[in-house]
Amino acid sequence: MDEIDDFERLTERIRTHSHEASGSDTERVTMRSFDEVSNESLRELLEALDGEDVDPGACAFYLSPTNAERALEGADVEDVGGLEDRLGRRIEVEESMPDDTVLFMDPDAIEDGEIVAAHAIACGTVAASD
Repeated sequence: MDEIDDFERLTERIRTHSHEASGSDTERVTMRSFDEVSNESLRELLEALDGEDVDPGACAFYLSPTNAERALEGADVEDVGGLEDRLGRRIEVEESMPDDTVLFMDPDAIEDGEIVAAHAIACGTVAASD
C-alpha cells in the first residue's frame, strides 16, 4: 500500500464495495457493524477474513486515535503495542482515519488509492456515540 493520507476518502470507497451491495457481482469487501470499538470487536473483524485467500500475517488494523483509545479501555493493556501483542496483528493509528470506521486489511489490497483486492479488506462500521 502506498502512503495513504486521506483515509476518509478511502473508507468511503471501501464502504461502497460491501458484500451486501446489490446489483453487482464484483469482488466485495467484508463489512461488520459494531456498537463500539473494543478488543472483542477487533477480534471479530480479524475473524471476518478467516477463510479468505489472505495472508493473515500481512494484515493490519487501521484505527483513528480515538478508536485506538477506545480499544485500549477494556483490553487490560497499557498501549497499542500491548494490544498488538494480544491480537497478534499490527495496528496503525492514522490521524485521517474516521472515528466511525475500523479497517483490517492487507496493505497490498490498496494500490494508488484504489481497491485492488477487496477480498483482503474487512471494514467495521462503528455506531455514532453521544
